[in-house]
Amino acid sequence: MRRKPSHLSLAPPLQSRPSDALPENLVRLLFRQAGNLLEIDDPIQVELWCSDVLGAVWAATDGDPTAEETFVGAWIAAAEEDDDEGAALVALTALGAIAGSGSARRAALAAADRLGEPRPRWAAAVDEITSGECWHYGDVYGDQETILCAFRRGETEHAMLVLIDYTLGGIAKDVFFTEAVAGSLADLQYELGSTPVAFLEPIEPGVARRRLQRAFRTTDGRVEPRVKDDFAPHRALALARVRTLPPSIELDEPEPAVDPDVLIEEFLSSSEAADLPDFEMAERWARLLVDRALNASDDPARVGPGVLDELLLVDVPEHAALDAAARNAMPAVLTAWTLWAGRRQGLSEPAVAWLQTALDEILEEFPEAYRDPGAIAHRNTCPDTVDLRSDRPAQLVRWSLRSQPISPTVLRATSTASRVGRGRPK
Repeated sequence: MRRKPSHLSLAPPLQSRPSDALPENLVRLLFRQAGNLLEIDDPIQVELWCSDVLGAVWAATDGDPTAEETFVGAWIAAAEEDDDEGAALVALTALGAIAGSGSARRAALAAADRLGEPRPRWAAAVDEITSGECWHYGDVYGDQETILCAFRRGETEHAMLVLIDYTLGGIAKDVFFTEAVAGSLADLQYELGSTPVAFLEPIEPGVARRRLQRAFRTTDGRVEPRVKDDFAPHRALALARVRTLPPSIELDEPEPAVDPDVLIEEFLSSSEAADLPDFEMAERWARLLVDRALNASDDPARVGPGVLDELLLVDVPEHAALDAAARNAMPAVLTAWTLWAGRRQGLSEPAVAWLQTALDEILEEFPEAYRDPGAIAHRNTCPDTVDLRSDRPAQLVRWSLRSQPISPTVLRATSTASRVGRGRPK
């Protein structure tokens, strides 16, 4: 028998959320979808459905955590009042596993207990998830890294893959799930074995958890983060899987402070910069490179195709005023910087050669990007635009990360296994 709904014992942000906070047509849709999931065999289908719903809330509210709290509280209240007890138990069981906050998960499970039996036949298996081995793969430049974590539930297994983009400050950029765990690893080993610019290595689950938590926090802290289409629908389930990974006993070591002036002087004094004809312009470009990296929370001396692509096809066209002297100096300075930074990073000769090929291609695309009408309008009106023209005083760069799509020339090595190492000639 259905029990009379009672006052929910929830955290303060959720306590005052009545069921009518959700539009009636949305309530009907959610419980109709939930009812279709009563007889499935694998609870991951329910988890993916719930994650998709919560992802829509995340995307529509710019990642406001209080918005999810409000939505989940209203959904729980609506479930306790809905006439379809089976559909209500589907929704509450899913929320008990997937909701972002611990208070919301506990509230959903308590509401399910109040509704009583019978539970969906898959409900008992929801909490039987165990984590397995973890791997990570990416490019040797440090532009991107994908973390793969395997999970088992009974006789079934699946893997979660999260792409972290360090050219955008280390955000979690893409998430997807696959049942082909062994096949995915085999494909990766085959693909990565043919390129000198990528790696595939096991990683401790605790370390994977720490990196993933940091990446998701970074994404959530950004306004309009540049994420892939699959990110929002899979975000809640990904965070739930991260919570099942063992905690790491190690703490993140703070990055050593970088003095931009010291780093720039190191570059200008290097053998790679010795033949540059215009040291004043070289210093301006070097400062732009360093300041852009610091503003992106990146290593200012790190170089990679993604860094160069982001700089020359997004940042400079939209935020740097150049004259002929600045444009003419750019190829030689960036070539010298790439060789210097590559040596400093300890990149192999094939990796440096691959990087030089990438730089040549990006430089070919730069004039069109700089003439783009949207880029011109942006740099002419944006208060963050810096002036690199030779007859103007040098300026510090104060750019913020934006949400424009990255150009086609960026290194895509870690986004899918089939693309690794194929973006540019080896």
